[in-house]
Amino acid sequence: MVRSKTAVILFLNSTSMLRIFLTALLLGGAGVLQAANLTVEAAVTQAVSRNPGLLAARWSVVEANGRLLQAGRPANPEIETELKPNVRGREFTFSAGFMQRFPLTNRLRLEKAVSRAEVDVAAAEVREAERQLAAQVRTVAVNVLAVRAAQELKKAQTAQNADMVKAAAKAAAAAEGSSLDAAQLELELHQGAIGLQQLEGEKAVLTAGLRPLLGMAPNEPLEIAGSLPPPAGGGEAGNGPNPQNRPDYQAAQARGEAARQNLELERKSRWQDPAFGVSAELERAEDAPEGLRTEGFVGFKFSLPLPFWNKNEGRIEAAQAASARADLEAAALASTIRAEAATARAEMTAAARIYDQAANTLLPRARDLEVKLLELYQKAGPGADLATVMRARERRMGLEMARLNALRDYHLAKARLRSSLGGVR
Repeated sequence: MVRSKTAVILFLNSTSMLRIFLTALLLGGAGVLQAANLTVEAAVTQAVSRNPGLLAARWSVVEANGRLLQAGRPANPEIETELKPNVRGREFTFSAGFMQRFPLTNRLRLEKAVSRAEVDVAAAEVREAERQLAAQVRTVAVNVLAVRAAQELKKAQTAQNADMVKAAAKAAAAAEGSSLDAAQLELELHQGAIGLQQLEGEKAVLTAGLRPLLGMAPNEPLEIAGSLPPPAGGGEAGNGPNPQNRPDYQAAQARGEAARQNLELERKSRWQDPAFGVSAELERAEDAPEGLRTEGFVGFKFSLPLPFWNKNEGRIEAAQAASARADLEAAALASTIRAEAATARAEMTAAARIYDQAANTLLPRARDLEVKLLELYQKAGPGADLATVMRARERRMGLEMARLNALRDYHLAKARLRSSLGGVR
């Protein structure tokens, strides 16, 4: 009997120490650092304004504008000079000319049009990077909120188990209960503590991956504020997506326009630019018996490269292929956009249905059954041993996690739908 009481005392001491450990774990070192509290949308706004990769991508628009500024400019004029002295006397010839090339076709205008389309491509690509970044931030933030909700659920379960451990330990100490039940409950309590640590580690990994997206330092405190609201009724309904609202589709269309303009440019480039100019020549020659005499000449010059050997066939064929490929890529992207939106809506509908069934139908029944079995167990009633109570609690926790997972999946699908429709903020 003495050994039994000693075991109970040791059990009570270990339980008290475990409760202290759990309390410290639940507090999580609060007050050490002041974390930046951001809602999901505030995190998206910060990412769009501070993400280093996005800041670098915006310079591509400046580069494209520089190329547009340079495109379509005529060739610089050329000055030609020549001096031919007579090595045996005082005679020489000096000439100077001025040449300017003019395009036979509207090549310069087409060069400008190609560069202008490339500016549109660069701007659309930056908007596409913003869209993808916003979707990535929303996805990570939703997962953080889901993990935090699971932590809160686990904490509530741990608190319930701690109360049961305390009650079982008192009953065992008074020889009114089984010490095996108390040991089993203590084991359950330790498992809950491990589960909390795992969730905390998962949250830390998600937060660490979110910081660089927001342009934050690796050690900068960050906390996602708010919680995941229940699915909104009819939130998954809506009209079909308009690909024109997606920046990646806008970029694809701009690439198609650039390819078409470039094809026309290559066709017009079969004829190279002719050159027009004027020249002046000064000649000083010996004219016997009168001596040295100076004569001057003025002339006009013209040159035109003939397309005999190089008719630009290869570049024209490549430009035709690029134009056809750009059109097909745009059409394929439009189909992908519609499929993405339809898939996201279907996922939202399925997740909302699972959430409703778990939260409003199954969970109330599971909670009621758990409470009744626990009351029977505490009163030592028939058919309510500890194993039955623990199975009921496991079923209820499984439904709780199913509800949380459905809520998380709903908001993840909602983020994908918003991104598929072209939304950023």
